[in-house]
Amino acid sequence: MSLCEHILGCGHTLPRDNWYTNLELASELLDKNTHLVGTLRKNRGGCPKAVIDTKLKPGEVIAMENERGICVLKWKDKRDVLMLSTKHSKKHSKITKKGKVIRKPTMVLAYNEIKSAVDMSDQMPHISLRNTVKSYKKLGAELNILNTAIVNARVMYNENKKSENIVRFRREWSN
Repeated sequence: MSLCEHILGCGHTLPRDNWYTNLELASELLDKNTHLVGTLRKNRGGCPKAVIDTKLKPGEVIAMENERGICVLKWKDKRDVLMLSTKHSKKHSKITKKGKVIRKPTMVLAYNEIKSAVDMSDQMPHISLRNTVKSYKKLGAELNILNTAIVNARVMYNENKKSENIVRFRREWSN
């Protein structure tokens, strides 16, 4: 909890994977005006058995919400997806997947959107490093520092100016 102390109380939504998502954490964050959305392990304590034990067919959803608005949802896509959210309910949206229109819970869509942004920021410093580090291990550490500095500079630039593509930003910066 101390790692995210600076964003508590601002209404942000924290994405969590199944190692860190539980009802106790959700309730604690909700008390601090911070939302949580994440995948959930079926063996976590306090989860409604009616949701966990229900067998679903592809596309079906079952959800339960407690008095605080914490929603536990189970949705079957290819396999069962168990989610918890303090911000989302069991509402769904229609999306097109491989030419077919399917219904997908907004909770799942929101989680995927947030997590993909986090994954992308983790990948950015490593975009051009792979071959360089393999071939020139000595330069690897220096290039990693340089790449991290470029990504950080881009983030600061985008906060103050228009949004810039990372490849274009690197090219402009190197000229």
